[in-house]
Amino acid sequence: MKKKLDLIGIKKFKKSKEKLVMITAYDYVSGYIVNESSADIILVGDSYGMTTLGYDKTSLVSLEDMERATLSINKVKLKTFLVADLPYKTYETCEEALKNSKILIKSGADGIKLEGGKDKKEIIEYLTKNNIKVMSHIGIIPQSIKFNKDYKILGRNNEEYNHLFEDAWEVQNAGAFAVVLELIEQKLAKDITLSLNIPTIGIGSGSYTDGQVQVFNDIIGYSPHPLPNHAKTFSNLFESASEAISKYISSIKS
Repeated sequence: MKKKLDLIGIKKFKKSKEKLVMITAYDYVSGYIVNESSADIILVGDSYGMTTLGYDKTSLVSLEDMERATLSINKVKLKTFLVADLPYKTYETCEEALKNSKILIKSGADGIKLEGGKDKKEIIEYLTKNNIKVMSHIGIIPQSIKFNKDYKILGRNNEEYNHLFEDAWEVQNAGAFAVVLELIEQKLAKDITLSLNIPTIGIGSGSYTDGQVQVFNDIIGYSPHPLPNHAKTFSNLFESASEAISKYISSIKS
């Protein structure tokens, strides 16, 4: 029987040949499916805004949006470690970050994720000292992206390499239990992974990380829009759903 991981179990992936798998979920049904799978972590991602709410960027997602999504997933009998994103501009100060983290924890999250490196060191330290489990997110940080052209691989020059390497060390030293590496050049992602004592979870950063994360809707192909280049798709549920609806309409009309 599947047993929910704790931080000790998550950290064991650092020395394991097995990859840690994190998958996003946004509601009761997606939460139920991922919870019943062998995924290690469910992420209530702020990509909820784009996959479900029709927003064109994650920065529009509110704390109330994330609280509602987390609550709906918590109605599943969770046996999977649950992390919830702190939305844009909800962790500008230590006190604000703690208050809003507690809302998501009360809603069912085991830990929270926030974007930023050394610029968020003080906040990560403050949260962990107040018993909040923190996952960090460096590289491309979607909450700060304004245009699609800004999605690009980082770490290809020395300045970016050194900046991101320092970010990774700073979030680890501040107390983060894991760090997401998004769209980071794969050699740098490998160097960071080998250097840190906490697991790295990659998305669009090559295969040398300790784990991988993907968006639920991307995996099942459930979107009316083109999927990101780094998305891994294993089905086309959008097409299947459209066909089913058309068959239903035809059955009634005829």
